[in-house]
Amino acid sequence: MIFMSRRAFTVSVSFCMAEAAARLSLASSTRVHKSPATDASWVRPTTGSEIEQLPDGSIGRISEYKGCDGAFIPAYMRTPKGPGPHPIVLVQHGGPPSEEATYSTARTGPPTQAFIEAGWAVLATDFRHLKLSGGGVLEWHDALAAIEDVRNLSYIDGRRIAIMGGSHGAHVYSEVVVRANIRCAVLCSPAIFDLIELAKARDSDVPEVSAITNAISEGEKRYGATMDVVAKNPECYGYESPLTEAAQTRCPILLINGRNDTSSPVVVMEVYRDRLLAAGKTVETYFPENAPHGFYFGVSHPPRPEETAESARRATAFIRKHFA
Repeated sequence: MIFMSRRAFTVSVSFCMAEAAARLSLASSTRVHKSPATDASWVRPTTGSEIEQLPDGSIGRISEYKGCDGAFIPAYMRTPKGPGPHPIVLVQHGGPPSEEATYSTARTGPPTQAFIEAGWAVLATDFRHLKLSGGGVLEWHDALAAIEDVRNLSYIDGRRIAIMGGSHGAHVYSEVVVRANIRCAVLCSPAIFDLIELAKARDSDVPEVSAITNAISEGEKRYGATMDVVAKNPECYGYESPLTEAAQTRCPILLINGRNDTSSPVVVMEVYRDRLLAAGKTVETYFPENAPHGFYFGVSHPPRPEETAESARRATAFIRKHFA
């Protein structure tokens, strides 16, 4: 995970911001004129892919969505039975960029199955974790672009859009919830969420994976101070994270995190929950006692089928409430 000043990030991706602004303007002016003829301008089938008739009657296809700079990025679109327009949930996997993870999340992921049964479309998206000159990564703006892409599809109800991310995908979406107009978000065990709180957890002997320890060490080298010192005056160090932006959150959030998750310590999510509540935001939680990292997508080791099913049930109920 790369951390940088949001101000530096905005400057470093000014070309993406300009492109996104132009597309948002176009979307606003053409939204009432959505047509199947223009769908491929936003989300298109990948060359050589075929329509997949899935056992539940839904239709899936390996696809691509238009990123913030106009490049197309791997995705998988799945739509329920019926002509639509359908509400939609965008889902983003964890770990590094992976077409395989993107496709499997939409084809067989337990949340996707539940969303399809609810009558919603699902777009599983991959991301570009690319460094840019001056610092920054593209994935935040690509995620924002994906939301506007689906808003412009003729078979999608652009007024009802939700997002669900796990691990790294949840971290990306934690940046989206303060920047996009969507109905709600489900954030599952966001990875490397806030270095200050992760350092506090480490110092309290909360079990953490080595990736967290390494991220804290790299952060302290970058800031030239230990995280407890940075915490005393974060503005002086230019410190920012999804936690510091909690008050700017634009939509209701459901937080899902196992209490024994060593890749996303629940104590950090409890701080995030409290920060959201203090800012008057709507937040719900599901923090099961035994649910290792990845359980929400059915990929934890060992598997936890009961918690996976409950996670999907709660995510579906939460989104349904905010789609109403």
